[in-house]
Amino acid sequence: MREYPVQFCERLEVKFLHSTRRVICCQYEADAQRIRQSLGKRLEKFKLQLNEDKTKLVAFDKKAATQGIEQGTFDFLGFTFYWGTSRAGRVIPKLKTRAKTMRAKLKKVKEWVKQVRNQQPLKEIWKTFKAKLSGHIQYYGVSHNSVQVKHFLYGATRIVFKWLNRRSQRKSFTWEQFQVFLKMNPLPETKVVHRMF
Repeated sequence: MREYPVQFCERLEVKFLHSTRRVICCQYEADAQRIRQSLGKRLEKFKLQLNEDKTKLVAFDKKAATQGIEQGTFDFLGFTFYWGTSRAGRVIPKLKTRAKTMRAKLKKVKEWVKQVRNQQPLKEIWKTFKAKLSGHIQYYGVSHNSVQVKHFLYGATRIVFKWLNRRSQRKSFTWEQFQVFLKMNPLPETKVVHRMF
């Protein structure tokens, strides 16, 4: 029985925001149950407790997944980990942007553009928007997550288009004009920054 840092964190060199976020992998369910109970008791000694909403045991067995037995998923650092198949048909671990994280990120884009649309010139807004998208791609641009990154880029672009058109009584762009503007001022594109598994 050993505690393993998630391989994905080692490769990306992600630093934990809080030292309490951990994934403990066990070969046997009995070990996992024992660790779960022991951890709760040990934390109580220091007047701490596990967050029950964020603590769970998940069956995540490659052999079982290969046999067609449904396995669980778990969320960690903004990603949902699950079993999928490679192009060659092998069962491999995959990850995608967590749905709740995606909604929260799009909401932040909306709040930001609503705040700056009348305070900054379009050139500055666009420069900041491109930087925000680049940051998203740098973090979430991992193997098997390209579709989710594309959804985010498209959703964020639609939000910015909508709120730029509310800067005055007159619309700044039609969608067609906005497409021309995008060609002249391209946004970062989806790419796999971190190849995994």
